[in-house]
Amino acid sequence: MKEIFEKIFDLALPYQNKRNDKGHIEILLSYVKKLMKVEKGNENIIIPAIILHDVGWSQMPREKRFIIFKKGATAEEILAVRYEHQEKGVKLAGEILNKVHYPIDSVRDILEIISEHDTRKGFISKEDGLVRDADKLWCFSSVGFKADVTRSNISPEARYGQLNSKIEHADYFYSKTAKKMAREELESRKKETIKD
Repeated sequence: MKEIFEKIFDLALPYQNKRNDKGHIEILLSYVKKLMKVEKGNENIIIPAIILHDVGWSQMPREKRFIIFKKGATAEEILAVRYEHQEKGVKLAGEILNKVHYPIDSVRDILEIISEHDTRKGFISKEDGLVRDADKLWCFSSVGFKADVTRSNISPEARYGQLNSKIEHADYFYSKTAKKMAREELESRKKETIKD
């Protein structure tokens, strides 16, 4: 990783893993590097956006951070929490990028991606698409799959079904590469957790 990315990573580290998602950023960085090998994209936008996209969760009380996984939470409650973490994430990400004197044109693009990475319909750029693809692939990873089963208190079979139905949904993944990776990961989760 470039030295500037390492600096951003180090500054963001205290604000990571606030929803029982240890390793989230490291896993996403691994996915996005694989995606960029095939799909290309501007790493000067993509890598900082991946590192910083969820720092906003750290700015919210624990009970709010976990509303998304709460049984009985309304769609409105979940959406409100997602908007709040994006808004707080933009502010904190901007402060971090300012500390490392990141180029202003890139900062604008990074913050725009963060501003609606969980709520935007459609994709505004390749960089936005690949950041959001990597973020969604977290759910398909072994760590993310297990975390979601635990946090949402559902069976592995139910989670498998949820994820399987999302792969081909028109607005879920940006790239064909991410869809392929998701199918491969989901097959691995099936072998690991679901008994025939």
